[in-house]
Amino acid sequence: MIQTKVKKLGDNEHQVNVQIAQEEYDRIYAVHSGKLAGSAKLPGFRQGKMPTDMLKKQFGPKLHEDTVSELLQTHYVAAIEASGLTPAVQPELDIPAVQSSAGFEFNMKVVTWPEAKLKPLSKLKFETAAVEVTDDDIQTVIDRLMESQVKYEVEDGRVAEKGDQVTIDFVGFIGDEAFEGGKGEDTPLVLGAGQFIPGFEDQLIGKKAGDDCTIDVTFPEQYQAAHLAGKQARFETQVKSVAKSVKAADEDDLAKMLGFDDAASIREDARARLTEQAADAASQNTREAAFDALLAANDVTLPERLIEEDIKATTQRVIQNMQQQGMEATGDMLEDEAFKSEVRERSVKGLKLSVLMQSVRDQAGLEVADAEIDAELDKMAAQYPAEQKEQFISWMKSQKEQLASVRERLLEGKCVEYIVSQAKTKQVSKTLGQWQEEQNNA
Repeated sequence: MIQTKVKKLGDNEHQVNVQIAQEEYDRIYAVHSGKLAGSAKLPGFRQGKMPTDMLKKQFGPKLHEDTVSELLQTHYVAAIEASGLTPAVQPELDIPAVQSSAGFEFNMKVVTWPEAKLKPLSKLKFETAAVEVTDDDIQTVIDRLMESQVKYEVEDGRVAEKGDQVTIDFVGFIGDEAFEGGKGEDTPLVLGAGQFIPGFEDQLIGKKAGDDCTIDVTFPEQYQAAHLAGKQARFETQVKSVAKSVKAADEDDLAKMLGFDDAASIREDARARLTEQAADAASQNTREAAFDALLAANDVTLPERLIEEDIKATTQRVIQNMQQQGMEATGDMLEDEAFKSEVRERSVKGLKLSVLMQSVRDQAGLEVADAEIDAELDKMAAQYPAEQKEQFISWMKSQKEQLASVRERLLEGKCVEYIVSQAKTKQVSKTLGQWQEEQNNA
């Protein structure tokens, strides 16, 4: 019923000519004609009694369009399968304006994934990392907690100072009109923490419980709520209480503030958490080193359209991430040459790695068993309360994309392990603090 002819246009680019027998076109055309004949109305003809030639003359273009649409829907997938090609992106369709009497035809421009012939993995050389947790790393955590963990004690008659926590009621006005989202009741606010717009907290210094005050501020020009950006506003504010900050006197006191028995137990918890973080750091370091070595040793030529489609997807992810953080992706940012260059570089690197990792999987025959997926889901569920673990696992198993992502992550880990096992590697030891400093300076 269908015939396909494949013509190579370039590396990983093909044109597929698809021909569908005239009988198939006529059959579908007749079906649509019959449906239309039963419902069409024209002056001088009873419904359902319009002559066929009149029907074609009046509705020919629509009948042809509907027929072509159904032909494509019916035979599109079969045509791709018959071509023997596996598209990397959605094929481009082209329907010739002039059709032959032999049948209906259309063309598809198909871009396929490139294949890479891996250089011997045994020739790769790179460093793997062993990240260790030291007493200094633990002390850094304790010192940070001693500085950041604060409790607040309300003190009658206290005059608010920077670092104090005030509890306030407020209503915001633009001119004489209260604006949406500008009201709060029993709102805790640490003075100097920068939680509110610039200038707000400073005007509460020196106030005490029971004080009523008017706070005048100007919203920043780049404020996330566009209708308030750059506007002058006043907040009619009542101070409900003023609490002084109290820090832990020693490690035992800190442990009690955080719900631990004593200083030893909080250090034990810190070591456990840092050890897990160090393992992740070592894994990430080794992964990046293996990927860099793999990319440096192997050339991969990517079809431009594959790159363009990935750039669109990457840009969309950047926009979504910014929106989730309350930021706006402006037109100027999206058109900035440095931004576009960075996105393209990220897309090219990611696509090349996808091609090379597929070659590694094929070479090593790597797969992920269902039991490994189940074990990973159990590990992920450990962060939830006991009564929610089964619910989380069931939900994950019902989400195809989420489950595919877990499988892909596990498969990637196996690929990295295989590359490390084949390559010439040298292990370099560093403390967790050193690794974190490297990341901050990168």
